[in-house]
Amino acid sequence: MSNIFEIIKKALKNKVLYYIFSRYATFFIQFINSLFIAVFLGPYYLGIWGFIRLVIEYLNQINLGISHSVNAIISIHNNKEWYIKKIIGTSITMLISLSLFIILFFIANKLLNLNIGSKYNFSTYAPAVAAIGILAYFNSLFSNIFRVYGKVTEIAINQSAFPVLMLITILIFRGENLLWALVGANFIAFLLSFILYLYKTPVNLRPQFICRLAKTIQTKGWHLFVYNTSFYLIIISTKSFISGYYSVEEFGYFTFAYSLANVVLLLLQSFSFLIFPKLINRMANAANEKVLELLVIVRDLYVTSSHLLAHVAILLIPVFILYFPQYQKAENVFKLTALTVVLYSNAFGYSSLLIAKRNEKKLGYFALMALAFNIISIWVLAELFNVNFEFVILGTMLANFIYIFLLTYTGRKKMDLKTDTFIILKDTYPIRLFIPFFLSLFLIILTTNGFFFLIPIVLFIILNNKELVKIGQVLKRIISNPLIINI
Repeated sequence: MSNIFEIIKKALKNKVLYYIFSRYATFFIQFINSLFIAVFLGPYYLGIWGFIRLVIEYLNQINLGISHSVNAIISIHNNKEWYIKKIIGTSITMLISLSLFIILFFIANKLLNLNIGSKYNFSTYAPAVAAIGILAYFNSLFSNIFRVYGKVTEIAINQSAFPVLMLITILIFRGENLLWALVGANFIAFLLSFILYLYKTPVNLRPQFICRLAKTIQTKGWHLFVYNTSFYLIIISTKSFISGYYSVEEFGYFTFAYSLANVVLLLLQSFSFLIFPKLINRMANAANEKVLELLVIVRDLYVTSSHLLAHVAILLIPVFILYFPQYQKAENVFKLTALTVVLYSNAFGYSSLLIAKRNEKKLGYFALMALAFNIISIWVLAELFNVNFEFVILGTMLANFIYIFLLTYTGRKKMDLKTDTFIILKDTYPIRLFIPFFLSLFLIILTTNGFFFLIPIVLFIILNNKELVKIGQVLKRIISNPLIINI
């Protein structure tokens, strides 16, 4: 009995569990938000909200890789306090310059009547969206700084503020008023997070400009920018095609499905967010044998957990659709999107390895190639074959397959491992994961009854029994020892 109380006591003081539980609470709130926003906005206004979020996502990606570069640099040089301060000060000045450019762009949009998103009446919301985009640049930078210093409380507040404010607005507003309230809640949440970061900063955030360091940040940042932007533009370009080729209501269905699919993996993404700087630091200094050992461990745990969550979500989605019959058309696209999103988890570890080994340029090339393939494939599906909107995501799934294969090939080559096609396929797409994966995909394409999706889950548990036992053991270790994330 005393052992149980001791475990509970450790859990309450465990900053890792505190952060993950905060993400779990956010996960629940976001899930509730997705459902109620879908109901109270309806497909039409949800389509407009989806387009507003799409523009914000584009702004988030036009960041020149500054915050990603700073994260990588200070993770590797985390023992040089003087150097970190100069890097951060220079990066703040660079973000101020970028923010001025964004303001000028939105002014030009107004004065030159560029009519961006006229179908969605976007000009009404443009000033607020510009402010949200600029705050996002600084919050992203501060968030990366705080996680290197292990300050997870502020990060948790930053990541939870918007979902909580969204929930409040959902309880008060309806229809178009709710749409405006959501935009306002987004701005207020980002502003509060910005102020909190300034108040709790672990390092001096005074703007300065050192040309040599700006060049260092941008050289590394440019490749990370191409990598991150190209990768995220894969799904953003998919959204753009659906918003352009299909009706506002159909884009609303896709927005509903994609929001739910992303919420499914939120918990694991929060854990990977915490250990990312540690992975880079360890991989930058360890021998290939140690790097491989680390990769096998983290990939087995993360990728297996991600796929299990996706299969469970696919099984349960029809239950939720029963309560939201107006989104019946979103069921299949949710299932396909869940499989597409979870596929990227197979890249986990290798992207960190290439960043640690200063191979950001190759990461950028691979992501750019995948983006080009995605744009071509979804254009063919939407324009030439005129497929139903739910099947456009298959182009993105194919692009992810190609990207992950190239990433694994380069990572293995970097560690002087065999790079035969069969070995890479086995490493990238383990049979124990992809038999259930392709079975689910086959059932979705056939629009099979929901009960048949029990088969992939049972098969998954049988094929991944050892890995699931290891996941349980690691969870116990995290509870008793939060320093495990220091790897």
